Amino acid sequence: MNKSTLHRVKHAADDVHMVNKSTRFAMPVTPEPLADGARLPGAQAVFRAIDLLKLVGLNHERGISLASLVAATGLDRSTTYRLVSSLVQTGLVARDDRKLYRLGLEAMQLGLATMSRVPIVERCRPLMIRLARRTEDTVYLVVRNGDYAHCVHYEEGAFPIKALVLQLGGLRLLGVGSAGTALLATLSEAELDAFHTRHRGELPPERSSLAHLRRQVAQTRRRGHAFTDNLVAEGVSGVGVYFEVTPGTYAAISVGAIRARMSDERRRWIAGVMAEELRLSGWSVAG
Repeated sequence: MNKSTLHRVKHAADDVHMVNKSTRFAMPVTPEPLADGARLPGAQAVFRAIDLLKLVGLNHERGISLASLVAATGLDRSTTYRLVSSLVQTGLVARDDRKLYRLGLEAMQLGLATMSRVPIVERCRPLMIRLARRTEDTVYLVVRNGDYAHCVHYEEGAFPIKALVLQLGGLRLLGVGSAGTALLATLSEAELDAFHTRHRGELPPERSSLAHLRRQVAQTRRRGHAFTDNLVAEGVSGVGVYFEVTPGTYAAISVGAIRARMSDERRRWIAGVMAEELRLSGWSVAG
């Protein structure tokens, strides 16, 4: 090999070395930002599923059919069915006996996972602490989400025997528990009928009839509070008062105690104290 050839080989080797060196120490390439409204390439199925989930959420109260989802998205029927079925399988969406789709329990759990940091908890915590001190019993804060009541905070009182019947983050059907019974009174007559149709098989036997639910709602509205006895757990009673958070959005506070501490007189006193504390805190209370 002559000197000219050796010189060319040396330079070629140096070039390869520089390429390898630059490749080894190259900085990661930052993707170009997407334009407003643009979607990340390669994630079409994900975006379609999210679009369907949003549509189901917007129609949660009444439910939405597969045909309506097809019409709203412009997707073909088989694609829509496959995507929404995957959402049903994950629990994010539920399908009822009439083949209508609504948000599932997993979607509700995700949506309310940050409730401990939302303003309602911060605003209600002081009054709940005062109520726990005054009653010496456990005070719960529950928000309504569709057909369910979701516990987002509670404060324990000083009484040694506690009625811890609802856990933080727990979901209960409306009409089960004193807070859920209070929130049931926020439904219109048509909403109550539809609620009963959807859940009559899940309600406690003593509350499974529509006539009973109507009487319960009427009593709650007339008294200004809900009262439950031995409904959630044997030997436990509760008082619940609902209030309006924003127009059309409701929450409730409740006090749970052992039955021996919940005479009619004390129950009425607790309900009055709850309404008083809510009003002093600026909430709108029925009655």
